[in-house]
Amino acid sequence: MTILATIFLAASTAFAPGRIATGCNYWASHAGIRMWRDWSPARVERDFDLMASHGIGVVRVFPLWPDFQPLTTDRGWGGRFEGYLQNDGPMKNFAAVDDEMMARFRFVCDAAEKRNIKLVVGLVTGWMSGRMFVPPAFEGVNVVTDPASVVWQSRYVRYFVEHMNDHKAIVAWDFGNECNCMADCDTWQMWLWFHAIGSEIRRADPSRPIVSGLHSMGTDAKAKVNMFSIREHVDVVTTHPYPLWTPNCSFEPLNSLRNGCHAPCETTLYSDLSHRVGIVEEAGSLGPCVASESVAADMMRMQLFGSWAVGVPMYMWWCAFDQDRLDYSPYERINVERELGLFTSDGKPKPTAMEMKKFADFVHSLPFNDLPPRRTDAVVLVGKRENAWIAAQGAWMLSRQAGFDIRYAYACEPLPDSNFYILPSGEGLDAYTRSEQLRLREKVEAGATVLVTLGNGMTLACLKDFAGVETVSFYKKPRKVEFDAEGLHVEFGEPRTRLLSLRGAKCILSDADGNPLMTEFRYGKGKVLLFNGALESNAQIAGWPVYRLAAKIAGVKRRVVSPDPLICLTEHPRPDGSAVIVAINYSDMAKSCSLEIDGCVGAVYRGEIKGTTLSIAPNDAAVFEVTGGE
Repeated sequence: MTILATIFLAASTAFAPGRIATGCNYWASHAGIRMWRDWSPARVERDFDLMASHGIGVVRVFPLWPDFQPLTTDRGWGGRFEGYLQNDGPMKNFAAVDDEMMARFRFVCDAAEKRNIKLVVGLVTGWMSGRMFVPPAFEGVNVVTDPASVVWQSRYVRYFVEHMNDHKAIVAWDFGNECNCMADCDTWQMWLWFHAIGSEIRRADPSRPIVSGLHSMGTDAKAKVNMFSIREHVDVVTTHPYPLWTPNCSFEPLNSLRNGCHAPCETTLYSDLSHRVGIVEEAGSLGPCVASESVAADMMRMQLFGSWAVGVPMYMWWCAFDQDRLDYSPYERINVERELGLFTSDGKPKPTAMEMKKFADFVHSLPFNDLPPRRTDAVVLVGKRENAWIAAQGAWMLSRQAGFDIRYAYACEPLPDSNFYILPSGEGLDAYTRSEQLRLREKVEAGATVLVTLGNGMTLACLKDFAGVETVSFYKKPRKVEFDAEGLHVEFGEPRTRLLSLRGAKCILSDADGNPLMTEFRYGKGKVLLFNGALESNAQIAGWPVYRLAAKIAGVKRRVVSPDPLICLTEHPRPDGSAVIVAINYSDMAKSCSLEIDGCVGAVYRGEIKGTTLSIAPNDAAVFEVTGGE
């Protein structure tokens, strides 16, 4: 993170550590994407009154690119290019920006400021809700790689930011809505676009953070937008965690563990790997064709508490209002874009709007302003040569159920100090280089424990030396994995078969045929735990007892332990020795369980505790204090 970004991110309540701003993305309720042309100041005022009354503290707004820069071309004989025009007339300014639109945007900023709502501004809004919106001059042009297009975008951004950087309602500049969806291009072309646009933002306003605004990013270095490239250009990275469009999600109902964990997991992954603040910039159910409004509210509740617990400072829903009455594209063409609001098109609050208000009211009612950073017990390593999302998500769900918390780190970078590392199931033949493996060996040799899970690829070399086992055979035959661990019987399928023999390691779990399944090996002062299966990629929810066993061997001891894998806890230690506990029930049923507590229960802010028995409503959370103990 840049030094300047550190200063203003810490100073801004919108990005303050330990706090969370709740909000939504906004298009006017009467006009959607056409709000700037079908302009209604009265409707904007009403919309912002409604949003403010429901605890919305931050709103992402979009100056639609062709409305604000109506650039056209002047063509002569034979279609010869003669120059550029502004809306088929002479240029009004160097950037061809419509100043009437700028005045309308300032009105929106004024409306937000009156209600103490902060704005994140998506500058180059050329992609929105499944449709491209570009000035007529660039219809059919690759707007990321075409030099003329990038020049005019740069001028537009400079003009816009220079004319709006005085407004107090604006808290951050966003590159634009999902700009990685605007064109087909490679990593380096996307890098150059970010550099051009980001440089103009910095030039015009060095005082505010830049937000990526991206739909998704890759963990591998070859991805169109990856963690290495984006961190050179932004202060804040974003997730748009829609289960329907994210790999390995939407396998269970929205109000389940996988989808409740999605937003905090993906945002933590992006933040940890990019070394930038991470926010949930767009979240949603994708409407009643996917889930009912009540189920969407259940998912939101889990995601809000989960995001707050892991330190995500902003959570925004897509979007403010339904757009079901609009008869033009993309709403005419794309069914899933019509009913995504917190409010109906006529302003009636949905269960999600009420849920957001309840959460905001709860957080504001707490006697402490900031939630202390959560305790993390293990570092999950990620390789830059593979798309690690599925394995990273699996590690998150397994660790949550097993009762400890993780953070992420690239194996190619200096490893954070930890007593416990996890190297999850690799997919490729070269997921981790020799130097990366040696770096991990040094940590283990010095006393750390590492859990290595063998995936569908070749995760590590030299298993005999490092893990005390030898691969007898590895081939493409599906197998059933069945074993007992932590008092539970576990079964799941593996797409490949790997047979191991012991070469110094101790077998601590065997499959039904007696073959080594989990082994333990002393390496230097530390331990290597190896599991013969792609726990994170294939088993996920079923394999959590292996993670709990590995954490015990690694010496992880928590202040509070839940026996129920669907009641997941985060611990937030305070300087005085007490801790705040956030417990989330990832089940659609009310749950009670007897907790193991090192200390005494103090204040209970949410949920119910009698003795050591915790009770939580369906898809809800409990928040309480623990004092005393070690």
